[in-house]
Amino acid sequence: MSKTLLLLRHAKSSWSSPAESDFERPLNQRGERAAVVIGIMMKQEKIVPDLVLCSSARRTLQTRDAIRPYLPRNCPVEETARIYEANVENLFSVLSGQPETIQKLLLIGHNPGLEHLTLSLCGEAGGEGLARVLEKFPTGAMATIELAIDSWRDIAPGKGRLCHFITPKELV
Repeated sequence: MSKTLLLLRHAKSSWSSPAESDFERPLNQRGERAAVVIGIMMKQEKIVPDLVLCSSARRTLQTRDAIRPYLPRNCPVEETARIYEANVENLFSVLSGQPETIQKLLLIGHNPGLEHLTLSLCGEAGGEGLARVLEKFPTGAMATIELAIDSWRDIAPGKGRLCHFITPKELV
């Protein structure tokens, strides 16, 4: 058996209000549209996570809210501050604590953490998609990683293969 990890970087955020902290930055209009596009793609492709884990930063919560109408109503969603500004080790810690019943997990987070996590998990297994991640993991992009593990406790570097990498720009 294997697990699937979906990594979604929050959509494009606004820098227009310098008084706001990084944690409180909202999505801009382009980001709002891009998040909806990703949600529509998830519905069309029948991408249904068993759990959505979301950073508690404002822009990730808004990204989650934009894709939520395209997920099943009963899809559980949890938010955690542990994903905000998390490095790879912290992300591994969050993921390794997930229940075994979760087969497909969507994590909505930030860079550089998501990019580094993708590269750590996949090593060289991912071909052209991995080369694109190395180049840039843009806002609103989603990586689909198949993990060669039976338990989230076993998540570790090199255990994944990048199956798909999509950006909102490719969908419009």
